[in-house]
Amino acid sequence: MTSLRMAVRAHPTIAYLVLLFGGAWVLFLPALLGQSGIGLLAVDIPREPGLLLAVLAIMGGGSILVTWIADGGAAAKAFARRAIALRAGPQWYLLAIFGVPVLVLVAAVILHGPDALAPVAQNLAELPGGYLLPLIIAAVLINICEEMAWLSFLTDRWQERIGPLRASLAVAPLFGLLHIPLFFIVGGLADGRLPLSAFPEYAVLLLVVATVPVRILLTWVWNSTHKSLPLAAIFHQSIDMTAGAFMLATFYPGINGLWVYAALAVAALVVAVATRGRLGLPSRAGAAGTPRVGAPVVVKV
Repeated sequence: MTSLRMAVRAHPTIAYLVLLFGGAWVLFLPALLGQSGIGLLAVDIPREPGLLLAVLAIMGGGSILVTWIADGGAAAKAFARRAIALRAGPQWYLLAIFGVPVLVLVAAVILHGPDALAPVAQNLAELPGGYLLPLIIAAVLINICEEMAWLSFLTDRWQERIGPLRASLAVAPLFGLLHIPLFFIVGGLADGRLPLSAFPEYAVLLLVVATVPVRILLTWVWNSTHKSLPLAAIFHQSIDMTAGAFMLATFYPGINGLWVYAALAVAALVVAVATRGRLGLPSRAGAAGTPRVGAPVVVKV
């Protein structure tokens, strides 16, 4: 056994984080150096190929590879099968698809009164083509692999050691940190080029404000649906789309995107308190197939 393989087996999450950040940032680099980025290269290099490769090869394929090295082929196959784990109650599908839009609508009514309902009624025909279809496409193409990294690999391993709430809090700034280079690329985090003066604001959003409540809620959905990656992916994309320009302009005019994350923060707090920090994860004493009380549990980091 090579020393590299031994190191991965001893510390799989550290090994994966090195692969994740190193691989993703290298793939972001061409667009970052081009004219749509900081302009060190005279050519304009599109960001999409690098982003797609980072999601599919590093987040998806990389997490399966590290699982295979660390835990064996059977574990890697079981890990990959989570991507097609669709069995969950219909209420979770409704929550994943419509939970965030309804939450933001409630916030809009609180802020602006019953008049906030008018844009929804007037533009309801826009929902299938403007929200539902792109939601499913993006969840399948992007978010399943993305959450294979953040939920299925990192959060799932860490929550067995430090609990789901702390695991979510640990993953949140890492999730934001990975996206920091995209700030400097046109279209990376917003439609146009962001001024350097906005960097501190976006850094706080990426590292804390936007990511902490999102990761808490995603962990709750993940654990409550018996680790369904498709449902977590749909829920993740629902958050992104609801906070995006189309949904805000069409259904929530006058609502700043920050209010979306404020509403999510309230929801995350309610979930954390209601579940006593377990976020849907069964206690070891009551979980089938878990070690008996007092039995040693080995968790590799």
